[in-house]
Amino acid sequence: MAAVAVALLTAASTARANAVDENVMKGIEQLYNVQFDEAARSFDRAIAADPKDPRGYFYRANVHLWSYVFDARPEQLARYMSASERGIKAAEARLKANPRDHVAKLFLGMTYGFRAISNARAENVMSAALSAKACHDRLSEVVRADPKLYDAYLGLGIFHYVFGTIPEAGQVVIGMGGIKGDAALGIREIETAAARGRYFRNDAQLIVALLNIYHRDDLKRGLSGLETMARRYPKNVAIQYAIGSAFLDQQQPERAVPWFERVAKAGNNDFRAITTMSVGRTGMAYFQRNDFTRARGYLQRFLRDGNENVLRAHSWYLLGVCNEMLGDRSLAVKAYERAVKSPGHTSPEDLTAQRRAKALLKSPMSDVDRQLVRATNAAASQGSAEAERIARATLATRGISASQRAIANYALGQSLQARGSHREAIDAYTAALRSGNHSESWIAPWSHYQMGVCWEKLGNVTKQRESFRQAGSYKGYDGQVQLRFKLQRNVTTID
Repeated sequence: MAAVAVALLTAASTARANAVDENVMKGIEQLYNVQFDEAARSFDRAIAADPKDPRGYFYRANVHLWSYVFDARPEQLARYMSASERGIKAAEARLKANPRDHVAKLFLGMTYGFRAISNARAENVMSAALSAKACHDRLSEVVRADPKLYDAYLGLGIFHYVFGTIPEAGQVVIGMGGIKGDAALGIREIETAAARGRYFRNDAQLIVALLNIYHRDDLKRGLSGLETMARRYPKNVAIQYAIGSAFLDQQQPERAVPWFERVAKAGNNDFRAITTMSVGRTGMAYFQRNDFTRARGYLQRFLRDGNENVLRAHSWYLLGVCNEMLGDRSLAVKAYERAVKSPGHTSPEDLTAQRRAKALLKSPMSDVDRQLVRATNAAASQGSAEAERIARATLATRGISASQRAIANYALGQSLQARGSHREAIDAYTAALRSGNHSESWIAPWSHYQMGVCWEKLGNVTKQRESFRQAGSYKGYDGQVQLRFKLQRNVTTID
């Protein structure tokens, strides 16, 4: 009879575990396709199947997390914290009963990881750091005990990659116990989760696609991964937004616009933050294309309808430039004033915008300045012919300032580099470095960096390394965060 009872209990336990797993996997698919209500019901069924299993609680909480991250509704953060706390208690109870329950420890660790995300979104820096450290420690224990629990590699990979490419990002957490950065290891771990994980495979595949774009500089490969996911989850506007952002960040604004407009048109209330950001990014894309009339309309809409702090100062600054390019100095001044008063701690772009807005409040753009805006936009949008034409005309103009000469030479270097004239581009960047004293401190480090990229194309690794070393020696300039990421990425690739 004892054997029969054990067999029945085992069968019942297996049935509960299978029911939890079936409902969780169904809910994950629904969650990724933005079917939040259906996903919530699937996760509720998983909890009902086994109230002691942390998996159902973890994903039920994530319905609220997605709503908070993409819509910033405070009540959703409170609901997430409450639901995730139930998941933590369930996981801890399972581990107390069976310390070898590695799945429970996996979801305990990932719960802390997602709590770090929620706290970071709420700008609770210390809480985010503490949660992140707890996540790393639990996942490390999982991998040591069961290396085949591949989902755990996603969280560890993110830590190793971020701290390996942006060491400053981990200073707070490192001070609490030490997490070593290793970008190459982190990528391998995330790729392992993408290929062999179960519960977090989607998340890992999305991150791999982004790594291909931003770390490996392989836009084609990365977009292939994103577009595959977009076809699988056609209602997921976050993926569509990521595609648009990839095109814009890779200097293809004309290809970015349709994706952003698609997101804005969908008007998904569960993703209002992404909807409004898409409107703003559309304005930035048109600005980059030197279409200042369209850019102004989208930027005005973004600033009117959005409540995000990120890129707000940047958008006010761009709106001011649009107004000035279109001949309305009075409206430009009002926009610059708003840029200066906007929260400036949210992004490097916002900090740069505030510095430039302060300068433009003191004196309006000259004709040369307006031409340089067109040149730098064209150079950053693969419009090398227009950029080269304007840059050369500017350099032939008498009486231009040192900063104008530096910007013109830099734009010329970019245009030459874009069409493969790398030696000529190096000469232009060298001229930018020798333009004299001026306030555009970003010119020097970025010129050295671009020279390193050119030397790489010419096969001279020694000069490439030296250019990157010089680029890395500067501090306190516009775009420092972005450039340091590129330098760390490129040095890792060389080594």
